[in-house]
Amino acid sequence: MPRLSLIRPLDQPMGKRRLIQDLKNALGDGRFSTFRLIVAYAKSGPLYRLQEHLVSWRAAGKKSEAILGIDQQGTSVEALDLALTLFDSVYITQAHGITFHPKFYLFSGDQLARAFIGSNNLTVGGTEKNFEAAINVELDLPDDADDLTTLEAAWSGLLPTSCSATRPLTATLLQDLRADGVVVAEKAMRHGAGEDARLGRGPQAAPSGFIVLPESPLPRNLVSVRPTPPAKSADAPIIGTAASVRGFAIQVKPHRNGEIFLSRTAVLQNPAFFGWPFTGRTTPKNPGNPAYPQLDPDPIVNIAVFGAAPDAILTLNSFALNTVYYENRSEIRITASPLVKLVPEYSVMIFELSDSPDITYEITVHTPDSLEYSAWVAACNQTMPSGGKKPRKFGWL
Repeated sequence: MPRLSLIRPLDQPMGKRRLIQDLKNALGDGRFSTFRLIVAYAKSGPLYRLQEHLVSWRAAGKKSEAILGIDQQGTSVEALDLALTLFDSVYITQAHGITFHPKFYLFSGDQLARAFIGSNNLTVGGTEKNFEAAINVELDLPDDADDLTTLEAAWSGLLPTSCSATRPLTATLLQDLRADGVVVAEKAMRHGAGEDARLGRGPQAAPSGFIVLPESPLPRNLVSVRPTPPAKSADAPIIGTAASVRGFAIQVKPHRNGEIFLSRTAVLQNPAFFGWPFTGRTTPKNPGNPAYPQLDPDPIVNIAVFGAAPDAILTLNSFALNTVYYENRSEIRITASPLVKLVPEYSVMIFELSDSPDITYEITVHTPDSLEYSAWVAACNQTMPSGGKKPRKFGWL
């Protein structure tokens, strides 16, 4: 008899149970040999987090297939391109006048099958952070073979032999879809394309005190190998990064002079995120002092600092964030004097690429008193050289 469990709407944002971990567990379960998924929207984030597992799955001779929707520009170019490298077969489904909207993940083997059926798209929100609900169905085989047949029919009924709205995806077809604007890059999605971006344009919910745990950090080896986007203009530095990276979290070290230490190690992993190398030069107050490389022009940022209370203890809007590389010390520092008295060492500062064309980063700082502090420390999966002190940590999101 089928066994049922539920991913409840509060499970993912609170970190109690997330589909991404269920998928990793199933991909690592030797009892399964076939993996099929059907989703309306897909982005690269979950695929990068599953990449190691999917590569091992295929190396073991197991089968993986995907059917992806491409309506409303909700599936990205990067996700489709990555799917072509990670799955044995990839299909796209689209029909005029209706929206392709299922979310279905099915693992099967000789003795066991497992399905997740619910609201979870193959996005970071869908697999980790959103309010989502999904039924987890487990079947013992051969006793529950009839139920598996029913589930497999949901897959096979969408294949091109049965559904004229479905086509095999190829690299050539992907190029055509991109040229026609049917699918777009994830950077473009942040500025208005795709369901998630369109839904995000309206008024945002007021702070409620509800804590959403951050998504899992990206594996380090995926951060520094992505192509960089073009500059916003001829006069602006390249600020941006791989589609898979939307943010950066780091334990900071404030200085009494108003500067905050970042990490050259982190910046060199993903230079484009911070516009590295810096092409401007500082103007020394004393003519005899050296000039140092600086990011030019200063990024314009919004900053919110959180302590023990749910509301921010400091907000700064449209703040010019002077960013300098001190070559003699190999140190990168930002000048944010209003923060220094409120932000102790080892507070976590999160930089997220902004959806606003006038703002480069949305910066959030969680001090050790913040209710979210421990969760953000856990999202920092890399350690900096310590210099004899407790090492600071950072991670890419």
